[in-house]
Amino acid sequence: MVGLAILAAAPVVWWVTNPAPAGQTVTTVNAAEAMALTHDSGTSPPMPSGGTGGTAIEQSPTTSVASDLPSELPSESPSPAPALAPAGTTESAASAPAPASTPVRVQIPALGVDSSIIPVGVDDKGQLEIPDDVRTVGWYRFGPAPGSAQGSAVLTGHVDDHLQGGGALAELGSMQPGDTVTVTDATGVPRTFSVLSREEWHKGEVPLDRLFDRGGDPRLVLITCGGPFNTSTLGYDDNIAVTAVPTGG
Repeated sequence: MVGLAILAAAPVVWWVTNPAPAGQTVTTVNAAEAMALTHDSGTSPPMPSGGTGGTAIEQSPTTSVASDLPSELPSESPSPAPALAPAGTTESAASAPAPASTPVRVQIPALGVDSSIIPVGVDDKGQLEIPDDVRTVGWYRFGPAPGSAQGSAVLTGHVDDHLQGGGALAELGSMQPGDTVTVTDATGVPRTFSVLSREEWHKGEVPLDRLFDRGGDPRLVLITCGGPFNTSTLGYDDNIAVTAVPTGG
């Protein structure tokens, strides 16, 4: 395990001449159900040892910025690829779900979202990389892929940008239990997930160990920024996460 300073979806700098920040404030729904999906739902996992963070981030009018978050995520090694089926695969095995592959597209009908996905990791400062294009979503490639047999597949994206406008996940906090998210992988296989929970925390309280968990039931977690826009830090104070579970479709 390695401690990483992670940005759970970047907030953004806004000047007075720009539209109001788009960050939402939401009511938490079904948090206990989301926690029950983890590999050890019987106890509360310990907070990461990295503290709350607080390293200043250089800001510029054209760069999205975010405050650091505490984390101790899995080491930077992608989840192992599924083993190939041996020759002479039985009919039963042949009809099994295709192994998870790199996600390339996400569709969220309730939000009118149809966006491309690119793999992201961490930069040389230990911060989560966020796609420059606010309409593009990032997949944390050191965790499970959507459709994996276990663990949390994490997608993250911008709320907004002072030059580009609203991001792909700007309305993430509007999602309701039962809404669907469809992720298509590089082989063309679509996988649909049904929203289970919606949660919001102050950035210093985000349960990154749970959201980036590699074990437990298979699930999809979408993360962006939310809450009040802090004019002192030039970022949003909170993070919003939506957890969704496979529908089998």
